[in-house]
Amino acid sequence: MVTINDVAREAGVSKTTVSYVISHNPRIPHDTQERVRRAMKKLGYSVNHTARALSTSKTMTLGLLVSGQNDGMPLSLTRGAYLCELSKFARQHGYDLLLISNPDGVQAIRELAGTRKVDGLILMDLQRNDVRVAAAVESKLPTVLLGVPYDPLGLDVVDTDFERAAHELIRRFVNQGHRDIALVHTSESPKDDGANYAVRFRQAALTEARTAGITLRVPPMDVWDLNPAEHIRTVLNRFPTASGLLIDDDNAVIAAPQALLELGIHVPEDLSVAVVVPDVIHQRMSIPYTAVNINLSAVAEETIDTLIRRISKPDSPSVTRLVSQPLNDCGSIIRCDAP
Repeated sequence: MVTINDVAREAGVSKTTVSYVISHNPRIPHDTQERVRRAMKKLGYSVNHTARALSTSKTMTLGLLVSGQNDGMPLSLTRGAYLCELSKFARQHGYDLLLISNPDGVQAIRELAGTRKVDGLILMDLQRNDVRVAAAVESKLPTVLLGVPYDPLGLDVVDTDFERAAHELIRRFVNQGHRDIALVHTSESPKDDGANYAVRFRQAALTEARTAGITLRVPPMDVWDLNPAEHIRTVLNRFPTASGLLIDDDNAVIAAPQALLELGIHVPEDLSVAVVVPDVIHQRMSIPYTAVNINLSAVAEETIDTLIRRISKPDSPSVTRLVSQPLNDCGSIIRCDAP
């Protein structure tokens, strides 16, 4: 059986250094950490997490609290992809990921804090005014918010930079001469106070459109909850003068090629289209539209890394990390000669 002493000899470091690397001590230089990890991989060394948990009084478990099943949120492929990515990066740090789904998120946090089931907590599916944020602060559990509420109350925040995504996409339409575009939008539930990423993207897109002097047409809230194909048809019927379509809803992005084909609309000849969508959907489903691709893996890795740092240094200043991605131009926005 390979021991920690074998790893130390292979890496040319002390046993204590190997132990520090395993426990993610930030004092160890990055190149030394990499050398130790290469030695562990080469020798096939596995950390005994049970023994480590007993010796450190840690559970070696991270909690992921999502919204409960009765919250009315639509099915989201992004949510499922995040679960897989977060679990992967937690495992790389030697942690298990415990999924908690409870309609009463405040009570769930209090139970986690009272039973000490987890060493740290990630709050997902954030609303702009999310009561779970205050509960997390009260619990004193190391917590990272996967999303941006109005007030994070001093907690660490990680998310995609949806404001930058909106800027990039609106500017692409503007640079191609478009003056009138329409939005197929993710349900916020409720408007201006619901899903944090949806509110932020819509507000940023409207601000960018006003700054550029163009019209961004946003349908009323009841349209946002229609099934994806009907949502697209309703928006196009309601705003026939729009030369471009901007889509920020995962399900509508997936439905758009077939829905537009059935309507006899050719992209980009008849209508320019751009989307914001997770990279895994854009690539694996061959979505043919210009996009800002959300790098779910990068956001998940940053979330786990931030939580591990918070666990090891609970009194350090809070951070906000927004992950941005460049525009992926697939040629679906063409020059518009309309005045």
